[in-house]
Amino acid sequence: MEKAHKVELQCLDKANGLIDKYFPNFIHEAAIKKPERLAGEYNDELPHKIASEFRVWLSRLWAELAPEGAKPFDEIMNLKKSIEVTDASYAPYLNDARKDAEQITLWEKLTKTNHEDVSYYKGLLKQYTEELLRVMIKDFVGDISEE
Repeated sequence: MEKAHKVELQCLDKANGLIDKYFPNFIHEAAIKKPERLAGEYNDELPHKIASEFRVWLSRLWAELAPEGAKPFDEIMNLKKSIEVTDASYAPYLNDARKDAEQITLWEKLTKTNHEDVSYYKGLLKQYTEELLRVMIKDFVGDISEE
């Protein structure tokens, strides 16, 4: 198997592990538990917190894999524009979705339906995080195949 493909699989495995760590039992929670209140750890900064943790892991992997004389890690991770585009595509929706999840209206209290807003917001965070990690993997693996 080609080196870049092996590294990509390793990166995907780590990314999936982070998604599982921060969004455990996502489908079960949304469909079965149906939480009416948004847990504090779910906030607009969570995708970047996870991406930061992934970046640290990628830098360690780069230290292991980079051949002698290779570019420094900060130089190979150069798809900042793609990350900015990803940020811009989610930013307009996060604030409103979070407010809807945090605010429980009288109707939602009576009908116990705020879980829909909670699940939507958490799903948006999860999707945003997955997209950020995909961009980072693409950036990283692109430089593996060059080296």
